[in-house]
This record gives sequence, C-alpha cells and structure tokens, in this order.
Amino acid sequence: MIDKIILGHNQFFGVNHLTARTGNQKEAYFSDISRIVALMHFCRAQEVKAMMMSTHERAIAIAEALQKDETLKDTNIYLLLPYAAKYVKQANEKGLINIVADSLSGTGLQEKMSMFFRGALGFVSKDMQKILTAMIDFEMAPFRRLNLRAVFLHDVLTDLALGWEAPQVLELFANHVQEKYQAIPAFCTKNLPRLVALLETTGIKNPLIMASINKVGYQVNPSREAFETCLQEKQLRLLAMSTLAAGYLKPREAYEYIFSLPRVDSVVVGVSTREHALEAFSEIRRHGNYASA
Repeated sequence: MIDKIILGHNQFFGVNHLTARTGNQKEAYFSDISRIVALMHFCRAQEVKAMMMSTHERAIAIAEALQKDETLKDTNIYLLLPYAAKYVKQANEKGLINIVADSLSGTGLQEKMSMFFRGALGFVSKDMQKILTAMIDFEMAPFRRLNLRAVFLHDVLTDLALGWEAPQVLELFANHVQEKYQAIPAFCTKNLPRLVALLETTGIKNPLIMASINKVGYQVNPSREAFETCLQEKQLRLLAMSTLAAGYLKPREAYEYIFSLPRVDSVVVGVSTREHALEAFSEIRRHGNYASA
C-alpha cells in the first residue's frame, strides 16, 4: 500500500507550468527551509504523512531538516531521480567535480569508492548495469537515511528507455531499488499506455506509475481517451499528478473526475498555503472515499 495523499514538491523549487512569475515567487518564499518545514507540520496535522521529493539541490537541505525533526523524521518519502536540470545548472555554476563532491559529502569513504569504481568500470566496459546502478546510488546518497517508501525513475530516463524499447533498463532499475534500498521501484512517464505495454514484456507486475491526468487533458499523453482506456484495461497502480492542471482546475471539479477513474491508488498534490492544503485534502478524501491519509 502507498500513501493516499502525497505532498508535492514542485512549489518548493519554483516550478510552475503556467507562469514563470508565480514559480519565481514561490521559489523565493520557500528558499527559507523553515517555511517548508512549517507547511509540512501543518500537513502532518491533517494526517498527510508523505512527500514527493526530487533530487533537487534544495531537497538536500529539506532532507537534513527532516532528519532533525522528531515529528517529521518518519515522513514517507517518494524519491524522484535523477533531477536532470540540476546537473545542467550546477555544471555551469561550479563544475562537474564540485557537483560530485557535494552529492557525496555525507557518504563514507568505502561507499564513495564503491560508486566510483562501479561507474568507472561501467564506462570503460559500457556495462549498462554498472552505469545505471552507480547513477542510482550517486543520486540517492544524500537521501538514504530518510524513510524511503518508493523510488521513481524520472520520465527523462523512463521515456528514453521507452523510445529505445529497452525494457531491460527498467528491470535493472527496479531490481536495484528493491534489493538495495527495500523501496518500491516506480516509474514516472509522459506516455502511460506505451510504458505499460513495454512493462508487460518484463517481470515487473502491477507497476506503480506516476503520470499526469486531469479533466482538461493538460499534459496528458498521448490523449485523455487513450489514458482512460489504459486504466480500464491494464494492471497498474497510478499515482496521479498534475490533477489540478497547474491551477486551471479547482479541487472539487478536479478530484470528482480523478476518482471516477479506475486504478487511481494515490494523488500527489502541491500546496503552498494552509488554505489550499485544507481544500485539496478535503476534496481528495471526499471523492476518493479516504477516511484518512
């Protein structure tokens, strides 16, 4: 079982798909980590005990704050990796060597050497398994002490494997996450029907998948109709994202539609104010028949 309501993270990092101005305002506001922690405390009081977290550079500070907070340290974390934009930005600002140093700052010498040799050996031998597992361990290093519930492969890599028709990449990811971190391996995608079809050729059964779905079809690919058909006919567990269509829909209308669909196991919702949180959580529970989160 996964958490029925998962607190989103985009608002904390300034991501807004409608206007850059709103995104910049939220990024500035939440640059003070104590404001994120305060909102998480409020959500915990509403029995929302889970959070989506990408491997964004600011997420490292959030992870450290959670570990020090007696109330929040048991928060169920749903980690999304890798955060590709981070590498582009940081490489321009401080170089690749400093990116590696920052990401491995909390690991021991033995773990650093293990990741280094596996990555180097994989590069030389072009062994996909060594490269992929080293990348996963590198990304997860700052977050390994958190209460990891599931680890999602970002749609950048999921859909790359999909385009290459390389199901073995998805299996490698799933096996490594499950065996080393005892977390649920999961996938984020921008094309649910094609991903489910590819996963059917693997040993991954009833996969946990995060994808955009909303009443107006915003960012729903290849179409809302194809998405709905996939949910009706295939075996999967859906973590619904972009349910409010980046703020275009109100929670009541949005969740009335979402929970009319089959196989919706959970919803990830980004909230930036207490008022928004109360409204969203209330409508999710009402339409999803959730007694509690």
